Amino acid sequence: MSKQPTEEETANNLLVEIRILESTYNELTARQNLLERALLESRAALDAIKGLSRQPTEVLTQIGGGALLRSQPPSTDRVLVSIGANIVIEKPKDEAVAILEERSREFEKTIMSIIGQRNEIAQRLNSDREIMNNYLAAHSQQE
Repeated sequence: MSKQPTEEETANNLLVEIRILESTYNELTARQNLLERALLESRAALDAIKGLSRQPTEVLTQIGGGALLRSQPPSTDRVLVSIGANIVIEKPKDEAVAILEERSREFEKTIMSIIGQRNEIAQRLNSDREIMNNYLAAHSQQE
């Protein structure tokens, strides 16, 4: 003999699901923002390596507090690249560029995946909110 949930239990379950979906949506948004910043940083590094290869006459180096130093451009024949877990390796420029480009592509793929997940959650969240609003409207009319 199965017991059907009451309207109140159904509403409470729906409310819990809405809160979980909101939390998941916010977490995915935070991850997306983090990945977008990492993508921008990766692209900036690529632009810097490519720009320095054109042999500018001088570069400005930030030293903090809004202060900059003029300096000779560093050599880009060999580039130090972080590969994770606080490990940095020295690579020829072409290999370093390839690593950074691949990293950027991976960031883009992951961001697109997260956007898809967020859209699915947003649709479900809107659906649940609509059901909850309909329930509340029907319940208030009964009283």
